[in-house]
Amino acid sequence: MPRIFNPESLAETLWNLERVRLSGEQIDPSETDEALDWIIKRQKDPGRYGLGFAAPMEADYQTSTLPSGEKLHTRAGTAHLLGEEAFWALSKWRGPETPGVREGIIGILGRSRRFPSMADKGRYCCATCSLSLWRAIVASEIDEGKAFVHRGLSTVSMNRDGKLGWRNFPFGYTVFALSSLEHPIADVELKYAEGRIVRALRRLRPENDPFGLRQLGYKKALERLK
Repeated sequence: MPRIFNPESLAETLWNLERVRLSGEQIDPSETDEALDWIIKRQKDPGRYGLGFAAPMEADYQTSTLPSGEKLHTRAGTAHLLGEEAFWALSKWRGPETPGVREGIIGILGRSRRFPSMADKGRYCCATCSLSLWRAIVASEIDEGKAFVHRGLSTVSMNRDGKLGWRNFPFGYTVFALSSLEHPIADVELKYAEGRIVRALRRLRPENDPFGLRQLGYKKALERLK
């Protein structure tokens, strides 16, 4: 089994932590502590997206993927998404009061209000980054963000593509994110996509799911619908 902490990649460290958490793997707590302590250190290193965000490593800009395997494309998007996913990881493993989490998310919510046409839809940056922000808000338990998440999930619903997916929202990561959000609209959207999730899980190949998180997301989504 590979180490959880990869000092060359914030993304791989985050996805390893999430795989362990979702799968229930039994590992030495010192391994998760090593990874989490390093993520906290990255909150103060150069290259971070904003206050409290963990800074990616240079390798992350070259090779990073979403936890579900889809490619990350831009430097800003990579820094933003990995920072939000770091908030998720710190909140889930160390608790939402972990230093930097609340301050960072409140800061992003404040920045989102500069763009009312996006904020009114619960969006910040692109659709993919918005999914990571909703995850971070929910994990952080910040009351100020609940309405933002509700508007965002409503936007997902309005972007159904008629093919059991959503326009502009990458299918694997969208299902992964929705399966982690305890919200009635998330359940409705997973039900809408159920047939495609079943097919996608059956056809999934390891090379398209390097961390096993797309499979775990699909399985969790289907469990939610039972």
